[in-house]
This record gives sequence, C-alpha cells and structure tokens, in this order.
Amino acid sequence: MSETESRPAPSQLRRLPWREDGKTAYLSTGEGPSFLARMADTMEEGMLTTAEVDMARALSVAEEMSSSRAELKMAVRFLAHAVADAIEVARLRGERLGVDPEAKETAEFVRRCITP
Repeated sequence: MSETESRPAPSQLRRLPWREDGKTAYLSTGEGPSFLARMADTMEEGMLTTAEVDMARALSVAEEMSSSRAELKMAVRFLAHAVADAIEVARLRGERLGVDPEAKETAEFVRRCITP
C-alpha cells in the first residue's frame, strides 16, 4: 500500500481541540466513535463551560462599582480567552458539519467588519 493510500481522506479527519508537538492534531473518523473522539467532545464542552464561567465573572466585575482598573483588565483578559475558546469550538464543530463555502465567506466578511 502506498503512503497516499494509507492516509485517510480529508473528509474522514476531525481536527482536535489540542496540538501535538506544536502541530494541529487530527483524528481519523472512519471507524466510528472512539475514545479520542469522546475525549475531544469532553474537551470542547469544558472549553465552553469555562467560557461561561469567565463571562459571568467578567460581568460581575464590570457591574461592581468598586472594581479597580487592574480587576477590569484581568476580567477583559479572561473574557477574551473565553471568546477565543468559544470561537475555536464553533470552528471545530463547523468543520464537522461541513459548513458551505458561502457561509464561510459571510463569516469572514463579518469578522473583518468587527475586527479593529
């Protein structure tokens, strides 16, 4: 079997929410649900749960009139990390759903419009 034949087709690869040796990690999904797939699902859920907690914390700090500038800056950092994680999970799940190219173009246009 040649090297090309032994690799799974791109449509059978799932990008994982972690990196290995600094490189994007993939899972072959041709064999159905696996331990690694469940682990990736759990990690994605954890990322979203942490994002919800960070969002609530940031809102609480923002609503507190006595919050210091340092506390507000830290809340913004946590919130930015939460948003980044939520975006990553959305992208990972979108890849698995096979989002159509037009939707990707629209998302990219919106991203460019809201990014300073």
